[in-house]
Amino acid sequence: MLAKGHFTSDRLPSIAGIDSEAVIGLAISPFEEDLSFFQHMFDDARSKLLTAHTRLQAAAELSRGGIAVVICERHLIDGNWKDVLSYLASILNPPRLIVVSHRSDDELWTEVLNMGGFDLLTAPLQEVEVVHAVGSAVLDWMEERRRGHVRRLPRHAATA
Repeated sequence: MLAKGHFTSDRLPSIAGIDSEAVIGLAISPFEEDLSFFQHMFDDARSKLLTAHTRLQAAAELSRGGIAVVICERHLIDGNWKDVLSYLASILNPPRLIVVSHRSDDELWTEVLNMGGFDLLTAPLQEVEVVHAVGSAVLDWMEERRRGHVRRLPRHAATA
């Protein structure tokens, strides 16, 4: 599912500048290879990434707070990306949600954005696309916090 490649902190500058003690990402996937791929990306940027195989595990990690971006597989063992988005809708200034899908799907991309998600990545994941999506999501989340703006996801995300 993943493209081969190695991430370095200079390829992910928007994450590399964050306090190394901050947990800024959560990857949710039933695929260990995907979790490892994302873990290496965050490690190389000297940033922390939490991982979860299920929606339930993810909810426990999200309760810690301070997470800027959630990277979520479209289909999970115990639900899907919409369930994760619904949970995020209950959080003030929620993390940005990036959905990962095994196939290109314009309808899904539109649905993700219309429901309050940040982006859709399609497998096989390309290094430059992942870096851009994650970096943009983190910068967006950080800017919102810096401004002190309180953001909520659209109401329909909570009922997805």
